[in-house]
Amino acid sequence: MEATPADAERTDPYADSLCFGCSTRNTVGLRLDVHHEGDGTGWATFTPQPEHEGPPGFLHGGLAATALDETMAWVAHQAEGEACVTATLSLRYRKPVPLAGGPYRVEAETAKATGRRRRIVGRFLLEDGSTAVEAEGVFIRIR
Repeated sequence: MEATPADAERTDPYADSLCFGCSTRNTVGLRLDVHHEGDGTGWATFTPQPEHEGPPGFLHGGLAATALDETMAWVAHQAEGEACVTATLSLRYRKPVPLAGGPYRVEAETAKATGRRRRIVGRFLLEDGSTAVEAEGVFIRIR
């Protein structure tokens, strides 16, 4: 999943929304720049702001989870062509994320697809390329 903004497609299904994860119109949201590769993978960039602090000097873990959830949901959405919601989300925190760093890369890919369900795996990467947070979730297409 080594793509640059020039070679990835960004299709914003929430262009007119105030989605907390991806809308550029939401002034308190994460404003993730999400890209879909068209092959069941996708990625986003995220630059933490001072108000995203958890422990002093580090990103709040819930916001790392939100960045992963949003990126993974985009991959599921693009595969299904319809909005998808999170059914389950499992996380493993491996390293703290420095608040002063970034932009960080968040990656997601489809691991399995069955009917309306997609199992997606994701990683929140530090600037050195190491994994700070791993995620696995099930996303279901909304009818």
